[in-house]
Amino acid sequence: MRRLAPVAAPVAAALLFCTALVATAKPAHPAAGYRAIVYPDRTNPGLSVTVDDFRVNETVWDEGGVRYVNVGGPAGHFRVPLSRIRQIEFERWVGPDASRPDWIWYDVRIAGVRPDESYTGRLEIRVMRGVASGVPWYSYPATDEDKGRRMYRIVFGDVTVPPTIPWEAPPPAAEAPPVAVAVRQPVTPAAPPPPSEADVFARLSLDDLNRQRPLDDVFFDFDRSELRPDAELTLVRSAAWLKKWPSVRVRVEGCADPRGTNEYNLGLGLRRAETARAFLASQGIELARLDVVSIGESRLVCTEQSEACWARNRTGRFVITEK
Repeated sequence: MRRLAPVAAPVAAALLFCTALVATAKPAHPAAGYRAIVYPDRTNPGLSVTVDDFRVNETVWDEGGVRYVNVGGPAGHFRVPLSRIRQIEFERWVGPDASRPDWIWYDVRIAGVRPDESYTGRLEIRVMRGVASGVPWYSYPATDEDKGRRMYRIVFGDVTVPPTIPWEAPPPAAEAPPVAVAVRQPVTPAAPPPPSEADVFARLSLDDLNRQRPLDDVFFDFDRSELRPDAELTLVRSAAWLKKWPSVRVRVEGCADPRGTNEYNLGLGLRRAETARAFLASQGIELARLDVVSIGESRLVCTEQSEACWARNRTGRFVITEK
């Protein structure tokens, strides 16, 4: 269910509280934010809400949300700023994250502002937030009655963009049941309880876990192996997850952008991997659970000759090797 901050007026709250909300006024575009038109119901594509200063997936350091999305697919794992996105279309609801059940996975199709930029892959959403008609607004798909299954698309900017995926017609109304004659029925045994989080984890294969990416990449500055503040916060979350599942072993892969010789980049990648491992050890994770390897520049996720692309290759990546 969509929620409003307590300060919202009753009339505004009534208009914005559910997924059938339609924004009737467009406030001025914030100078530092991004305007988005959210279509929350794939069975009713005419319903939308206009959100200014749109953000997603709040973390502990970003004051309420970030202005980018992470999408993983056959071509690799990409961090795409909202400034480069024209439309996100939700092709398929995948389900909650087994390790973080308040996050929902979707298969998506992302169209960039540039005609030659597009992404197809898997995206995870915890929360979307911003300001709608002057009122603080946010959407938390995991708490919806349908767990976010009806999410349709998000369009960025002030230009109307048509969808490329078909909308789904609402299911037909159920016919009135016939009048039934009361018949004594045998007692039905109680349904078994739903599987626990540990049961779900036990059923996941290593490939399943690595596709879900419970351990986020950490990013480094150019030609540096020291941890940035955002990387430390990422590793704190990763340490908490590793403590929760003490049987897991991981491989820390140190990576570099293609500038510099291959030998130098292999050494730089190893220093980055060892720095990440040392920080996890300082958080109480046994060194025996953490292997390190240098990838250097041999496995690039982006090959453009630009700083934005190079930055995506300066990482410490995590691969789960045992569970």
